[in-house]
Amino acid sequence: MVKVVAITGLLGIAALPAMAQDDACTGRGKLSKKLSKPIAAAEEAFRNKDWPTVLAKVQEAEGIDAEKTEWDKFWMAEFKGIANTNLKQYEQAAPALEAAVNSPCMEEAVKKDRLRVLSQVEYSLKDWPKAIQYGDAAIKAGGDPELAVFVGNAYYASNDYKNAQRVLSEFITGQETAGKKPEEQSIRILQSACLNLDDEACVSQQSDRLVAFYPKLEYWQQVIGGMLRDSKNDKHLINILRLAQGADSLTKADEFNELGRLAVDVGLPGEAQQALAEGEKKGVFKTADEKARNTRLAEIARKAAALDKTTLDAQDARAKAKPTGDADVKLGAAYLSYSQPERAAEVLNRGIAKGGVKDADEANLLLGIAYLRANNKEGAAKAFQTVKTDPMLARIAKLWLIKTQA
Repeated sequence: MVKVVAITGLLGIAALPAMAQDDACTGRGKLSKKLSKPIAAAEEAFRNKDWPTVLAKVQEAEGIDAEKTEWDKFWMAEFKGIANTNLKQYEQAAPALEAAVNSPCMEEAVKKDRLRVLSQVEYSLKDWPKAIQYGDAAIKAGGDPELAVFVGNAYYASNDYKNAQRVLSEFITGQETAGKKPEEQSIRILQSACLNLDDEACVSQQSDRLVAFYPKLEYWQQVIGGMLRDSKNDKHLINILRLAQGADSLTKADEFNELGRLAVDVGLPGEAQQALAEGEKKGVFKTADEKARNTRLAEIARKAAALDKTTLDAQDARAKAKPTGDADVKLGAAYLSYSQPERAAEVLNRGIAKGGVKDADEANLLLGIAYLRANNKEGAAKAFQTVKTDPMLARIAKLWLIKTQA
């Protein structure tokens, strides 16, 4: 279950505002004579971060029977809000901070910081509308853009998923553009908002973000599971399973069996052998039926691979003689399946360069995998970036790119 982000610590306010310029700020720049002594004492306690004394002196000033100017009221609210915030007495801090922020005596240069603190205080009190109100105001005033996390979470907590999606999406995209790593919890909350809105494209986008920034097994399995549900044909299916294998997120007997079956079907018995052997090593084949199926497939793959290996040179000669590259691509895939990634990359490049390849996206996908296995991450990245026509293969290639950055 996704939970909204918690405040990890409100920053105490360490600066006092300068003199305000608003004419509505009556008494501007000069405290009422009767209040000057206790408020001056509150200021001294503030500078020493003696918050209980600050509150005591403000209470003393509030109790004085005298007409109070806007300047007097502002300073009493300001000191009370600051002190209570630092003492984590948020219920008492909120109304005082709000009074100070809305005072005509609040200096505009300081206001954005007070709005930030007020938003966080309201968030801690679970007053979502006010957390949103003051957070938005702080951001618009040029305050800390990180406040978008609180605003987005407040929208989410109040079941306003559309606005939660809008705010968090804009913020996370901005972080990515700036080369920053978005917080894991923020991505998860955005994903949950998208899920509540039945926005499957947005859900998938957040799944991809999670594996890109936080490549945990659970996130890879989430991505792979969603892609398997969306796969339309065997070409997509085998490439999804190849990605899962590359991300070390294949954990089930039927996944290894399916990869083995598909590899045999497309004439890559070496790949089938490798996948089934990996499943065996991981101990995923537990039941008698699973073990029997694995044994049958493994034997089919073994016999086919033994024959296939003896014809590789002949296949190479025939492929070279062809004017188009499909035969080269098929041969490159075979070399890749027999753990010869450098040779695979050479032959795949040859075929792609000839042109006339029926499925250039899959050819470049295989080329990227070959380069990656040969530890040529730069070449792999370039190959994966050319996969653009088939939306599913393009997404698979984008996820493979993560492996080039590891």
